Amino acid sequence: MNENKSEQIKIHFLSLGYLYDEIDYDLVIFNTCCIRDTAEQKIMSHIAVEKQKNKKILISGCLSQKLKNRFEIFNINNLLTKNKFIDITYGCDNHCSYCIVPSVRGHLRIRGEEEILREFVYKIRFNKRIVLLGQNVNEYPDFHKLLQKLCSIDGDFTVNFLSSHPKDFTDDLIRTIAVNKKIEKDLHLPLQSGCDRILELMNRKYTVAHYEMLINKLRRLVPDIHITTDIICGFPTETEEDFNETIAVVKRIKFDACYIFPYSIRSGTRAAAMPQIPFSTRKARATKLINLMRKEKKQLSNN
Repeated sequence: MNENKSEQIKIHFLSLGYLYDEIDYDLVIFNTCCIRDTAEQKIMSHIAVEKQKNKKILISGCLSQKLKNRFEIFNINNLLTKNKFIDITYGCDNHCSYCIVPSVRGHLRIRGEEEILREFVYKIRFNKRIVLLGQNVNEYPDFHKLLQKLCSIDGDFTVNFLSSHPKDFTDDLIRTIAVNKKIEKDLHLPLQSGCDRILELMNRKYTVAHYEMLINKLRRLVPDIHITTDIICGFPTETEEDFNETIAVVKRIKFDACYIFPYSIRSGTRAAAMPQIPFSTRKARATKLINLMRKEKKQLSNN
């Protein structure tokens, strides 16, 4: 999503006559994400450096809401450009207990179907691959029907989408992926934890059994599917036994890739008020799971 926004920003300013130069510049634009505290601290450090150089600063993205009284804010949500990404929703109403998105991106807003179709037709003139974006794309009403309409448009292109939520991943969507050759067989489906108790604390609204059922259906109906996921290690109150349940699930499912992170405390979220695990433990668990994934990938490649 941030790559999409960054590309939109760059094209917009070039169209206004600005020149792009990473060394000699007067204006610097920070397209930000503050999902994790480490990202926010890194951004603030870069902003401080540019302020010392007396550069003009514009802020876009998640962090702009937190800094709106300190910097000029750049709103680019409605720009129509030739890049390959299309937003179909903005914001989120899921309120996962660890996530700051609803407070910085706002409530779920759904774009009109006709508007999406017009933008899609325009962009496939310039791109052979289109990515539909949303904090939870399959929360779009009858998302599978939107995909079917897009795939029925004439042209040599493929479609993908990011990101999906397991609680809204329907059988209709699985069947649509299976039968449409224009839909890429590359799916990112965040698990976050392999422990039901932790998933409940995260407010994820699904169980491990439900998630594994989805994976089994996908692999049965779409044999060439490539599945990646997100895992948070060291969520508040997570015990060693809870973490071992996550390890067991990862071993069973055998993801094509995992994006693994130690839990990041974000002020204002419900998880921030829960009993915290030391960062050293969170990091150690993430490292252990990363090493496990690397070992399993190496074994598969050797076979």
